[in-house]
Amino acid sequence: MELANAEVVIIGAGVTGLSSAWWLAKAGAEVIVVDKGIVGWEASGRNGGIISHRGYEPPVVPLAAESLRLWPHMDDDLGYPTEFSLGSLHVSLDEQEKEELFESREDYRKLGIEVEWVDAETVKEWVPLISPKVMGAQYCKTDGHANPQRTVQAYAWAFLDQGGRLFQNTVVTDFNVDHDKVTSVVTNRGTIGCDLVVCAAGPQTGLLAEKVGAFVPVSPARVEIIITAPVEPMWRGAISGCSIYGRQTLRGNLAYGGGPHEWIDVSLETPRKPNTPLIRNLARRVAELYPGAANVPVIRSWAGVVEQTPDYLPIIDFLDRPSNFLVATVSAHGFGLSPATGKVVSELVLHGESSVAIDTLRFGRFANVPRNWREQRGWVPAPEKG
Repeated sequence: MELANAEVVIIGAGVTGLSSAWWLAKAGAEVIVVDKGIVGWEASGRNGGIISHRGYEPPVVPLAAESLRLWPHMDDDLGYPTEFSLGSLHVSLDEQEKEELFESREDYRKLGIEVEWVDAETVKEWVPLISPKVMGAQYCKTDGHANPQRTVQAYAWAFLDQGGRLFQNTVVTDFNVDHDKVTSVVTNRGTIGCDLVVCAAGPQTGLLAEKVGAFVPVSPARVEIIITAPVEPMWRGAISGCSIYGRQTLRGNLAYGGGPHEWIDVSLETPRKPNTPLIRNLARRVAELYPGAANVPVIRSWAGVVEQTPDYLPIIDFLDRPSNFLVATVSAHGFGLSPATGKVVSELVLHGESSVAIDTLRFGRFANVPRNWREQRGWVPAPEKG
């Protein structure tokens, strides 16, 4: 039974899929987005909301730079709020980290990223709850953060406003391929005819690629976030330190996450998202970073599932076969990069080339990666708890 048809079918209603859909629909393409659950139900709506230049390898810097250029205008462009706010601090609580952060400024400047050093007294003035051990912070005025839930919904509503169609709770199970091209996407509700497929399915990307005979090396992992009760308003930028990252929400809550990831396996259905003992570790690190909030209760926690490639870098490229199957997996960096990722995907779909440098993010770099690469690296799922 045919459910629908469109020029482009995008699998995945996270920020990568929805941003791509919005850019395409805005350009006049006929687009359907399909998701096994609801919008933003994986890591897109369950992350720290950080938007940053820093921490990326050089191949991702052009994509990050374009995203940071676009983010300040996204509320107006989408027509809905993302709660975007500028600025970030990477706080140091010991001499070694202070030295590393201070010296890394020149490396960032070589990449075109302007960072400054802020002394301890200034950090304490901006962030009254910060640890008295603070020794200063690396400040980047062009970084920032946004509300993940608001942002995902903004992309979805803006896409629908452009005439796009969204099928939630619709599981993709297979593809019909003819002469090395996907002709339709098979779902649990019927088939969707198409001229082109964008696979932005996050942790399910590898499983769906297998359905068309391709091996895309990605490993799913669980990431976790904790939310505290509201505290007094502080400086509005993103703040990281003590190996955690996060922000203060408009309501005053502290929203923080951090590693390590727990490697898991997934199916084509929505994976379970139970929290693990890691949240206790996150809570301890939040208390170390903000001793003034040590007694503030944690009111919510959640886990989302991301995907990561062997080199931790995105893949944005068409498969050789089927030639109309584009993989867009951003390797756990999807939220902050989403404005530029969607733009790049739309340009590849419509014009076959991108205005942003992505040659080093092409699929071919994994040509010699073996299928057991996860086992070789020890990226294996945690044992089931009995």
